[in-house]
Amino acid sequence: MRLTKLCSLLSFPLLLSACAQTSATTPDTTRQMMQAAQNPDALARIGQTALQTGDMATAVTFYGRAVALRPDRIDLQLGYAQALTANGRPNEALGLLMPLATKNPDNTQLSLVTSRLLIEAGRPREALNRLQAAFRQNPSDTRVLVALGVALDTLGNQQAAQGYYQKALALNPDDVPARTDMALSLALSGSYPQAIGILRPLRSELAGTDQVSHINAVENALALVYGLMGDQTSSAAILRHRMSEKQAQENLTFYNAVRPSSREALSPQ
Repeated sequence: MRLTKLCSLLSFPLLLSACAQTSATTPDTTRQMMQAAQNPDALARIGQTALQTGDMATAVTFYGRAVALRPDRIDLQLGYAQALTANGRPNEALGLLMPLATKNPDNTQLSLVTSRLLIEAGRPREALNRLQAAFRQNPSDTRVLVALGVALDTLGNQQAAQGYYQKALALNPDDVPARTDMALSLALSGSYPQAIGILRPLRSELAGTDQVSHINAVENALALVYGLMGDQTSSAAILRHRMSEKQAQENLTFYNAVRPSSREALSPQ
């Protein structure tokens, strides 16, 4: 096991002594390490690096220490919530953020992250209420507009959702999340050609760029739309390029189950 990994698993006082003892250190080096241990920004940087490299447990540990030092820092609380969510503990993240969001209604980023977690927890109505409050304060924030659309789509109100996506696109026609989610909303309402007409050009625009998260979102959306259309060949081609055969098959099975024709066939006559 590498030293850095071993040190991340130790309790905090032991972490310092263990890391210090593994190599010859000078008093200056030891002092720098001690200072870093009390520096929330340094701890948060370690936590963010751990997140980016997939070491979720270490990310939770270091963000947790940063928050313990500066519980008043909302940016650290958001990082901690991100680490908890990535580590499969979204309920803890939600429990952390909801009181903060209530106390800080003017913090748009906090409202957005809390609302996303509420939607993922199956509580879109609560998310919608928070987002509507955020919208009243920031009616021109495209992030809020898109999030409102997602909440409404989750509640099954595609027409209202598309209205918010359109508002976001009127402010920024190049907004990738707005375009992607508009396409998904159109697909959910059965407008498959329109959805494909948005996603395929968008995928071409993003090809060769470093916008990995946007590329993945568009690819996922395109696979879903093809699946909802019943075009399993096109959907499978996208999925198998990005994931294992087992994962691709699981997605295809899900798409088939939620297709409108499938639901109608399963509903009682």
